[in-house]
Amino acid sequence: MRWLVLLVGFYILTANDAVCQNWPDSDADGVPDKKDACQYSRAGLRVDASGCARKAAMTNLCLRTLNGGFFPESCTQISSNQVKFDFARADILFSQRVVIERISEWLESVPARLMLVGHTDSVGDEAFNRPLSLMRASNVKQVLVDEFNFAPSRFDVKGVGSVEPIADNKSMSGRALNRRVEFFVVF
Repeated sequence: MRWLVLLVGFYILTANDAVCQNWPDSDADGVPDKKDACQYSRAGLRVDASGCARKAAMTNLCLRTLNGGFFPESCTQISSNQVKFDFARADILFSQRVVIERISEWLESVPARLMLVGHTDSVGDEAFNRPLSLMRASNVKQVLVDEFNFAPSRFDVKGVGSVEPIADNKSMSGRALNRRVEFFVVF
């Protein structure tokens, strides 16, 4: 009886694999060409079930400028657009890609340059934290350039280490908020 169950299970797995192999996905968006209404979408683009680009929930962003103002000037509340990081790490978490996608969609409609400013929490000394914060900003820039095809000249990067916290570094949750990359509009 066990052999029969194993044999049937193996047959189902190989049959599903064969069916999936007959459904190519040319643009690697996760939607087979047979069902893809937008077969030539850009690699890494977030798509809906039809294979077409999904619109971000917020394309009208309000960002700070380097001189302390808002961009656009008409906005009154800063949009939450910070890429968060794990402790002592500079690799971009999958959960943070939605922030980068939102920024990329905004950049497609606004011809602005951005300063990407990396931050750390206060754990460790500045000899470690400052380069880590710069690496975080550089990694976000690299994703915007490599995966979203923006010109590198649209971004400046800066690492400030732990000198500009937005939360108390005495608590674990505060330190987590301080490990971030922020976006500023450059004129």
